[in-house]
Amino acid sequence: MTPPDFIPRHRIDALVDAVLAITMTLLVLELRLPEQIQGDVFGAINELTPQIVAWVVSFLILAVCWHGHVVNFREIEHVDARLFWLVTLWLLVTSVIPFSSSLIGTHNELAQSHIVYAINIVAIQAAVVLRNLYLRWHPALFRDGTAKGHPIGWARALAVSLAAAGSVALACYWTTDYASLGYLAIGPIGAILRRISPRGEAAAP
Repeated sequence: MTPPDFIPRHRIDALVDAVLAITMTLLVLELRLPEQIQGDVFGAINELTPQIVAWVVSFLILAVCWHGHVVNFREIEHVDARLFWLVTLWLLVTSVIPFSSSLIGTHNELAQSHIVYAINIVAIQAAVVLRNLYLRWHPALFRDGTAKGHPIGWARALAVSLAAAGSVALACYWTTDYASLGYLAIGPIGAILRRISPRGEAAAP
């Protein structure tokens, strides 16, 4: 018999899909041409380059977040109250992405904008780690009753966090113009972590 405080798994999936879909859609609202373009559409679009880069990076990071949730929850059978609130915490900090992304788009020249964005990204990954630790400590939530062999480790979160730190380093010590490109390191860092992590510990991007 399912305990009364357990939440149907499909309802959590629906909540995650809805919040991430809305958050990803809100990103594009920051792409606005100035009211006076003086007949030069292409020039006006070129001025939006920081906003476009911030939009693409944020959209892809949110896609990584969604993929990570799907992978981590693939074998989850039950969702108890504490796991629900951990997922809610993760969605809370994830929903801030449109705001922190807009800082980079509007004030790309300020290193502080990149720092705020990186803090947001690291907070999201911290929430993921907390959630995954909880899953490790509560194997009864899995279909097979064990957390062993399931991709609920730390490598994906570490890869994204290290890329965020690299982006801040670029903004503070080199140039803010290309700081967002630091997030392109997520893939290579994830590949390295997959090689050095014990088998089954984590599913990095």
